[in-house]
This record gives sequence, C-alpha cells and structure tokens, in this order.
Amino acid sequence: MRDAQGTVVLDGESVEPEVREGDDMVVEGAPGNAVTGEEGVFTATGCGLWVRVPPLDPGAHSLVIRGRSGDFSIGVDYALTVAAS
Repeated sequence: MRDAQGTVVLDGESVEPEVREGDDMVVEGAPGNAVTGEEGVFTATGCGLWVRVPPLDPGAHSLVIRGRSGDFSIGVDYALTVAAS
C-alpha cells in the first residue's frame, strides 16, 4: 500500500485522505461473514487511505471515491440521502 493514491470528493469539495500504515483493529465477525468466513472476535490489520466524512446536513449528497495501488484500483460513486432527525 506504500504507493496508494486516491481522491475523495464530497459534494464537490475535495476531502484529504489519511495514510494508515497498518493499524491493528479488533473486528467482530457475524455468522456468515463474507470477508473472512469466520464469526467471533479477531484482530485484523487496516491499512491504506482512509477518509473521515463529517456529519452531513439533511438532504442529498454525493461522495466520489477513486484510488489505486499497484494493479488494484477502485472507483465508487455514492448518492447519499440524509433524513432529518
């Protein structure tokens, strides 16, 4: 993930990603867990580019994510609707 590059745009504004080199995290896998196939609590490692999205006002929002590292690439476009509380 050292060569990871990416961009995030929230409602037309760029959001700067944070580089995470390899943080341990505790994960609780539900029965039928599609990621590891295991249920229960285990430790995993999270790395790459991460973005913290601020709380959004009620209404429609767009979130566009693009990234790549080596031969891996991702492109996701979200249309979000936040309901009034």
